[in-house]
Amino acid sequence: MATQPENEPIFFVDAMLGNIAKKLRLMGYDTKYFSDVEDESLIQTAKKDNRIVISRDEDLVRISTKNDVNGIFIHSDKEVEQFYEILDYLNLETVEISGEKARCPNCNSTTESIDKNNIYEKIPQKVLDYNEKFWICKNCDQIFWEGTHIQNLQKLVRVLNERRK
Repeated sequence: MATQPENEPIFFVDAMLGNIAKKLRLMGYDTKYFSDVEDESLIQTAKKDNRIVISRDEDLVRISTKNDVNGIFIHSDKEVEQFYEILDYLNLETVEISGEKARCPNCNSTTESIDKNNIYEKIPQKVLDYNEKFWICKNCDQIFWEGTHIQNLQKLVRVLNERRK
């Protein structure tokens, strides 16, 4: 079952960085994201939940800071560089993507392991044949496995972790 360790950072990512939000969730970070949230609402929610705002909007980060909300202003438009900026700000040594730790990329809820015999009607047979481990979102019932998409994200994680050494 994916749970947020007590002292791990939690985030609120603005609308400009939806792909970053989904990947942070897959890395196990509690990450709020809405494509249509107003800045004031984002800041208030981040403050209430003690979330770090991540944005490419310099004004949003500046206003967040004035409201006692930590913010990471993302300068780069390249995804790998954006992650470096986040990792550097947080002084994180490594990141990982693991089904045991991942949150739902769609709704940010925690996931839990599910036996493949309980989902055979919901997943294509080829997926069942080639995978042993599956996870289900506790909120939206989306089912996940470590397929090609996750393998590609593992390459990103390796690149990020190599730089940190």
